[in-house]
Amino acid sequence: MASVLAEAILALAIAEAAPGASPYSLEVMPECGRSKKNPTCEPRRVCAEPKMYCRAPRWSPSRRAWVRIESRESAIRRFAGIAVAIADTAERLAACRAQSAEKKACVPLDWPGSSRSLGLATLAVALHESGLRRDVQLGELPHGRGPAREACLVQVSPRQAPLYASWVPKADRRAIADSSKRREKLAKSLLGTSPVALGRCFETGMRMLARARGACTSSASWSYGMYSMYGSGHTCDLPGAGTVRNKTFQKLMAAKPELDAATRKIVGWSRK
Repeated sequence: MASVLAEAILALAIAEAAPGASPYSLEVMPECGRSKKNPTCEPRRVCAEPKMYCRAPRWSPSRRAWVRIESRESAIRRFAGIAVAIADTAERLAACRAQSAEKKACVPLDWPGSSRSLGLATLAVALHESGLRRDVQLGELPHGRGPAREACLVQVSPRQAPLYASWVPKADRRAIADSSKRREKLAKSLLGTSPVALGRCFETGMRMLARARGACTSSASWSYGMYSMYGSGHTCDLPGAGTVRNKTFQKLMAAKPELDAATRKIVGWSRK
C-alpha cells in the first residue's frame, strides 16, 4: 500500500498530466527489432481506440529502435513511482525537521509547512517543468534535457544541483559544481525510474523550493514569490511563471483527489 500522500499525488498527476497523451513519452518496442528497413513487427496501429498511444510504431533515430507512444497504463505505473518518490521524500524531510538536534542523521529542510504542502508544491513544479514526460525523466534524446542541460522532472540546473545534494559531502559540493564532468555525472544520477534517482531529483527540487520560499518571505503571497524565485533565480516577482505555477499549486492544495478502482488495479495498490 502507498501512503495517503502518495495516493493523492498520483490521482492529481493523472488528472493534470494526461497519461498516454504525450508524443514525447516513447517506449521502445523490442519485438520490432533494431533495423529501420526491416522491422520484425507489423508497423500498424497497436490498438483500435482513437487514442494517441494507439498510433503505429515509428523509427526513432535517437534511440535507434522502433518506438510507440507510451500507453496510458504504462504511464500510470510510471506516475505511481513518481508519486511515491515525491511523497516519501517530502515525508522524510519533514521527519528530519522534527528530529532533535542530537538525533539528526540528515540535513534538515527549512519548510514551515506540512509534508503535503511540500509534496504538492513539488508536483506543481514537475507538472510545469516537464509535464511528467518519460523522456525528461530518463534524460533521453532529443528533448529530454533542457537547453542548459537541466535534468530530471523538476529540471534542475547542473550547476545548482550539487549545492543542494545532501547525499554529497558538503566539502565536495562546490568542487562538483565547478567541474563540467563531475556536475554532469551528478545530473545523470537524477535521471531514471529508480527510487534512488527519483528521490534525489525531488529532494534537490524541494531544497531549491525551500530556499526560494525563504528568500521571498516578504512577498504578499509566499507561494507566488517562491515560484518566481525558483523560475528566475533572482526575483520574487515573476508575473508569468510565478503566476501560472502558483495557480496550479493552489488548485492542487484545494483538490480532494481519490484513486478509482481501475487505477488501483493498474498500480497494484489496495484500498486501505
